[in-house]
Amino acid sequence: MDQYLVLDIGGTFVKYAVMTAEGAFVMQGKVPVDHSNEEAMFAALEAVRDAVADYDYAGVAISMPGRIDTAAGIAYTGGAFSWLHDYPAAERYGAVFGKPATVANDGKCAACAESWQGALKDASSGAAIVLGTGVGGGIVLDGHVWMGYTGGAGELSGLLVDFNAMGLPFPQSMSALWANRISAAAISKAYAERMGLEAADGVMLFDAYEAGDEDAKAVLEEFGFQAAAGIMSLQATLDLQRYAIGGGISARPETTEIIKKAFDDLYDPLAAFMPYGKPEIVTCKFGNEANLIGALAFHLEKRPGGYHS
Repeated sequence: MDQYLVLDIGGTFVKYAVMTAEGAFVMQGKVPVDHSNEEAMFAALEAVRDAVADYDYAGVAISMPGRIDTAAGIAYTGGAFSWLHDYPAAERYGAVFGKPATVANDGKCAACAESWQGALKDASSGAAIVLGTGVGGGIVLDGHVWMGYTGGAGELSGLLVDFNAMGLPFPQSMSALWANRISAAAISKAYAERMGLEAADGVMLFDAYEAGDEDAKAVLEEFGFQAAAGIMSLQATLDLQRYAIGGGISARPETTEIIKKAFDDLYDPLAAFMPYGKPEIVTCKFGNEANLIGALAFHLEKRPGGYHS
């Protein structure tokens, strides 16, 4: 039975797993990574290689941040890995393991996982919206993740939600972006500012909401409105069947419920006049393992039979 080594390269850790072609996990682990330079990246990859030395795997599937040309194996950018530009990632990372490798954007991997075995599996079209430090994701059309002309399709952090703010100097202009309205980091910051705290996190916010805290309720109602309005903008362009909400805070059922209610409140009064249909809004099936599962799915598409760009 073929097995594959799968990596999810993040800003703090490289998560890794040996997986079967069906997506079953044989083993998992993680090693720390320093994102400041190429040498540190290779040190982390070599640590993974040593950790899986007793396993036989046919190839290496990699999820990573940045604008990625998966078909060519090129990382044009690398997110937190700011030194990485126009980089032949599949070739160089594969050489560490002595196996053929594929690389794909982490948000697109999450969407690919949901399309393959998750919440978008039976949808003709859809999108994964991953709420984390920013807003990641991917768009699925006819069962395949849409890459876009330059590999940047589905980079939902950059969705404009305030055109006027774009005219402000940096960093004030960043308030124009969807990521600064609905990401887990953004709503945690909003709650901290409202409460006069130095910092807050999603757990604190949702626990307060569950306990009936009015400030937490106000923050999450605004979050729901901003998320629903952004989905309406996407829907006007893409007319998708289903949106799947992911990221760490999606483990709280309130997250999807809040977004869905806000969307209903915006859409339903105007339904008779809307030029696009009402999509389903659901929760992603996979949590922290989504990037690994999706990276494997991308890698398997590289086998004889063709890669769908």
